[in-house]
Amino acid sequence: MATKDSLMAHAEPASLSEIARNFFILGTTAFGGPPVHFGMFQERFVQKQQWLTSERYMELIAMANCLPGPSSTQVAFAIGISQQGIMGGLAAGFMFLIPGAILMTCLGFVSASLREEMEEPRSIPNAVAISCSAVGVALVFIAVSGLVKKIATGPLVSTICFASAATCMLLSPQPAWLNPALIFAGGLITCYFPVSNTDSAKNLTAAGKVGLNTSGGLFIFGLYVVMAVFTMYKAATDRGPFISFLTAGMFVWGGGPVVLPMLMTVLAPHFISQTIFLTGIALAEMMPGPVFNMSCFLGVQLALSSGMSWQLGTFMAWAGLVGPGVVLIFGAMPLWDKLRSFEAYQHALPGLNAAAVGLLVSTIFIVYGALDERSPWPAGSRAMALCAYAAVEFLKIEVPYVVLGAGLLGAGAACAAQIF
Repeated sequence: MATKDSLMAHAEPASLSEIARNFFILGTTAFGGPPVHFGMFQERFVQKQQWLTSERYMELIAMANCLPGPSSTQVAFAIGISQQGIMGGLAAGFMFLIPGAILMTCLGFVSASLREEMEEPRSIPNAVAISCSAVGVALVFIAVSGLVKKIATGPLVSTICFASAATCMLLSPQPAWLNPALIFAGGLITCYFPVSNTDSAKNLTAAGKVGLNTSGGLFIFGLYVVMAVFTMYKAATDRGPFISFLTAGMFVWGGGPVVLPMLMTVLAPHFISQTIFLTGIALAEMMPGPVFNMSCFLGVQLALSSGMSWQLGTFMAWAGLVGPGVVLIFGAMPLWDKLRSFEAYQHALPGLNAAAVGLLVSTIFIVYGALDERSPWPAGSRAMALCAYAAVEFLKIEVPYVVLGAGLLGAGAACAAQIF
């Protein structure tokens, strides 16, 4: 009998308008960084819309974690590519990116007036951010627990999953090489000690679209190598701020937690004050979409201070930090798909997926700890997370409404605290 996942593999691909609409909704409501984004993608595109199977979704997460750049953004592009090829990828990725990028650009102009409020723990903006983060914790738990149940089908893959999670927590903050190393190690283990995984084998025949052909993928990777050499040369001869964004975008694994500290050491205090930089991080955490959109905020600041056009400064910073990872995902999709026909990859797949899910398991504890640390009302934030979990998991309320409701409750609580 066909499983639900195998039936999902034959579902009609989503139209371009459906892709754009769904990712625009996520681009305006996906607060909380990659762990929350992955949870929202899982809830919307695997469980509800059934655009792809959970096995295929975990493959995309594993692939993105092996590449430099913003992992959740790369997965957004990859989901779009799987539905409507290159145009689907562009529609998905840019609808996910642009709302937050526009907001961060606007906040670059008004950062001075918001800075004092953001530094006040009990301010309304901070209360809204904390409330949305509490929803994020609930979404991470829902998504990751579902993936663990799916992937933990035997002793070996379960061990790989939780060993990967434990390693991430032991080495926190994670070095840039850790994610791809753990995924590779997980695949290597099940390649040498194969496990039975018939569902994954069936779903390998239903990868969906991959955009470019193999030659196109190889061309993208060749172009990437040429650009990498050029970037290293420019970085050695040009000490300006904008080359720093391109260097970070091309060579740094690990997402925002790795990229932002590296940028701060380069940009502050030579080109931008540390206070403004830290304000940008706080604002980026408040905004929907990837934290890489903070490059828009920094681009505005750098352009205004140097006399450059703010439009050009913003675009150079944003394209430099986000662009390389986006280009790379279009090259990776057809090459990754070619791997799926090899027996060694099919043996490695359970380990690859288990290690990738393990990375997400560790984020449950990381985001919970961050919420407790940042919140001026830790008990209230925990209660908010619990209510959000019940609303999404049992009451089946749409995630955007839960995020909106949490933000309003947070703002109301901050107002009440200021009055009383």
